[in-house]
Amino acid sequence: MNRRAFLAIAAVTPLAGCGGVLGGGGVDTTLDDEERAEFEADEGAELTVTVEVEEIEEPGEDGNIEAERDSLGFQIQHEDNGPIDTWSIEDEETFEVTIENGGTHYAVVTSGTADVTIE
Repeated sequence: MNRRAFLAIAAVTPLAGCGGVLGGGGVDTTLDDEERAEFEADEGAELTVTVEVEEIEEPGEDGNIEAERDSLGFQIQHEDNGPIDTWSIEDEETFEVTIENGGTHYAVVTSGTADVTIE
């Protein structure tokens, strides 16, 4: 075996089988209001999403609270096609999401802070 062929095989072999449905390795982070986490997912991927609320932001300006919130918003977006779905989360929720269009996606939290895991 010549040296170039060996190097090519050695470079590719560790990557075999590691792609999975989440090219970026999934998401395991805490997101604040309007923050987003980027991840890659293949078309047809079945994702398990867990959102655990840490804090719900109360509405109002200058400290005047006009109403109380009992949930925060969570959304998964496709980079080119926009929102896939939106959920209201009160405490902790785990759900399944099927990806229709592969590519770059974002997990977004609104009106609070939450721990987000996508596998």
